[in-house]
Amino acid sequence: MVHPCSQAAGRQSRHRSGWTAGPSADGHLAPSTTIACVPDDPTGLVASVIVPAYRAAGPLGGCVKSLLAQELAGPFEIIVVVSGDAGDDLGYAAQLGHDPRLQVMLHRPRLTAAEARNLGVRRARSDLLVFTDSDVIAELDWLARLIDAAGGGQCVAGAVTNGTPESRAGTAEYLVEFLDFHPGRSGAGWHGATCNLAVPRTLWERFGPFADASRRVSEVGSADTAFTLRAAAAGRLAFCPEARIRHLNRTSLRAVLGHQVSLGRNAASLARSNPTFPYRRLVRRTWAAPLVVGARWLSLWRRLLGWRIGLAPRALGLSGELALALGAWGAGLFAANRELERDRRGGGTDARPAAAEGEPAPTGRAPAPVPAVRPPA
Repeated sequence: MVHPCSQAAGRQSRHRSGWTAGPSADGHLAPSTTIACVPDDPTGLVASVIVPAYRAAGPLGGCVKSLLAQELAGPFEIIVVVSGDAGDDLGYAAQLGHDPRLQVMLHRPRLTAAEARNLGVRRARSDLLVFTDSDVIAELDWLARLIDAAGGGQCVAGAVTNGTPESRAGTAEYLVEFLDFHPGRSGAGWHGATCNLAVPRTLWERFGPFADASRRVSEVGSADTAFTLRAAAAGRLAFCPEARIRHLNRTSLRAVLGHQVSLGRNAASLARSNPTFPYRRLVRRTWAAPLVVGARWLSLWRRLLGWRIGLAPRALGLSGELALALGAWGAGLFAANRELERDRRGGGTDARPAAAEGEPAPTGRAPAPVPAVRPPA
């Protein structure tokens, strides 16, 4: 299907500020002029899809390709916010190709995922903000399903399926982190994830922005939880099992365990800052970390067996990996709670949640306004 914006690119385009390669003295990129397809009436855009990217050269191309292939009649825009190493930025832009629906924002130094999404929202021109990640593949009707579900004025969390079923470590990560978003789940759910989330702008203004890196809740699996906890507490979060993406999980057990440690650390901060966080009084106690891990283990199997989604036999064969992953999460929870309690008593160090394995620590600075750049033709 030829997108309406593509057909009218020549007559509807106008000059916008963009970025070129080569940082200036302050570490940011120097402005230049590029051509972007901007509809005469930006309110006609049915959605703005925002994708943060950091060291995502492998999966990012597949993600954007799946977004550009969406079966949707109305015009939409895709905003990819790339931050990090200077050498990677132009490579990202080149692999994405040239499409009038696509904007690429380059930012240096690295942003957290929360900062990148907030920056994308500032560029977005639609009344519906749709968030996804660079390591997902969207089904062809994904965006249309989300738009329909969000028509009632709700934030909508979509379904997440396992994009690495052949990997033991990847499947274990899916089960401990994304099972809540399986399309066969029961109930509306208590939170959502920004790998598959639609937010009307009116609700963004009410519940947003995402917590930035200067707060104790970091970008590693927490800013979206905090945001959607607020929406759910107000009765404004729905679940759409038909809006599906495939998540490309980590396939190294070491990487999975490192990420789970980060998520456990973040849970300690979330339990303190969000009154609706499940079992927050228990999660906040250092001594209770083994009990919380045991409760998560039981909850995992209750869902696997109760939802009748056919994953229990595979999970049984992955019991070792699942136990290690939940144990790593508990270790992160224990360490963060201990640090936070030490801080409360007036001594010790800041308990900022750790960055994911292989990533530098976030800058903690608010991102400067960054115009968009076109991928080279």
